[in-house]
Amino acid sequence: MERYYSDILCQGLRLIYFQADPSKFAEGVQLLEKAVALEEPHAFYFLARCCGWGDGNVKVNEKRAKKLSKRGIELGSDLCVLGADRMDILKGDIKNAMTGTLEEAFDGVLAMAENGEPMAQYAIGLFYFWGDMLLNFQKPSKEEFYKYEKENAAKALKWFRLSAEQGCIPAFRNAFNSVRNGVNGVTKDLEEALRWAETMDGKVDMRDYYHSFILEYQSLKRHADAIRWCERGVQDNISVCAVDLGLVYLSGDRGAAEDDAKALELFHMAARGGEEYGSYHAGRCYYNGWGTETDYNEAFRCFEQADQGGHPTARWYLAHCYFWGRGTWPSYEMAVRMMESLIKENQNYPKELMGYCCLYGEGIAADTARGKCLLEEAAQAGSGQAWMFLGDMYDKAVGVPENIPMAVSCYQKASAKKIPEASQALGRYKKTLFGKWKRKEGQAAL
Repeated sequence: MERYYSDILCQGLRLIYFQADPSKFAEGVQLLEKAVALEEPHAFYFLARCCGWGDGNVKVNEKRAKKLSKRGIELGSDLCVLGADRMDILKGDIKNAMTGTLEEAFDGVLAMAENGEPMAQYAIGLFYFWGDMLLNFQKPSKEEFYKYEKENAAKALKWFRLSAEQGCIPAFRNAFNSVRNGVNGVTKDLEEALRWAETMDGKVDMRDYYHSFILEYQSLKRHADAIRWCERGVQDNISVCAVDLGLVYLSGDRGAAEDDAKALELFHMAARGGEEYGSYHAGRCYYNGWGTETDYNEAFRCFEQADQGGHPTARWYLAHCYFWGRGTWPSYEMAVRMMESLIKENQNYPKELMGYCCLYGEGIAADTARGKCLLEEAAQAGSGQAWMFLGDMYDKAVGVPENIPMAVSCYQKASAKKIPEASQALGRYKKTLFGKWKRKEGQAAL
């Protein structure tokens, strides 16, 4: 890069495009601002990218992107011309600032790319990838389009890979995702995408992609490779990878022996790194007694932390905690509040608990029809607790006529689901000589 850019601009580009630490982006943008203040032509292109597309976590500002692009073009930056074309702003006074043609600007950037400049290689790759070459230069007929699209896709991959070889992260991202997903004329080939990514190890800072590698290797049942990247991520203090590895040990079916205690340790590591999924899964361990003694207080704390971090399912567990008074005070009102927020967000929620609350008017206005419906849905989905509540409903005649055979049938299904109270409930009944269920003498509905 030093051949085409000042030291200040080179340093800024490295911080934004050649490392995966977002905490360094602001410093990189500041260096781009300094290079712009010095009227370095190509600096206007890179800062325009930041303002136009949010590179470096910059807030999008299209007005400033246009102003930067125009000034860069006035100063003779071919990169600015291609960038303005890519942003669809190469028109009006911006286009009038050009001293040459778009073709000439492309040739100028191509010359930089052929001389090994990685950001120019990335820019040329984008020009081919997004169809700018087709739209601006080739303008094929419908019959020719797919032929040219394939050809341009291959050229885009070539330039992305050359740029990635020198450490450009967005070029790596485009090359990997193109082959991984098969877009814009690129043939989908997950195995090939992963093979190439492995060759880039040590050349590109791929920390942002460890999690993707893990998921893809797991999808291919290549568990040893998935674990290798999990462990790599843990070594690099990537919190989401600690979650990934923790789930491997928790399940015991992804290439490693089950080790709940090890899983919990990894979830705590992820939680300390600010990963809400770490807090959530640690909470599950404490709630269910996986790898540790059951500890509802600690489970509740973890679920609250996960919920505050934005985990989508933590409130499902919080609803249970409030409903049963586990780790906190029992509160039907809070349980309902948790469940209603999940419903509003179209998330899964514990229907058996909401069914109970609707049936008895706890924390919400009584609605026996809705309560019965929710309990039946939850029971059919496999909830033993829902079967228990349905048994009580028929036993106590809540919103329905008393129906002892139905109550017994529901309790039996709850018992098969290991609901402890179900056996006690069944003890209140006996069969008559004619095979009918009746309540034992002295046993009233509870």
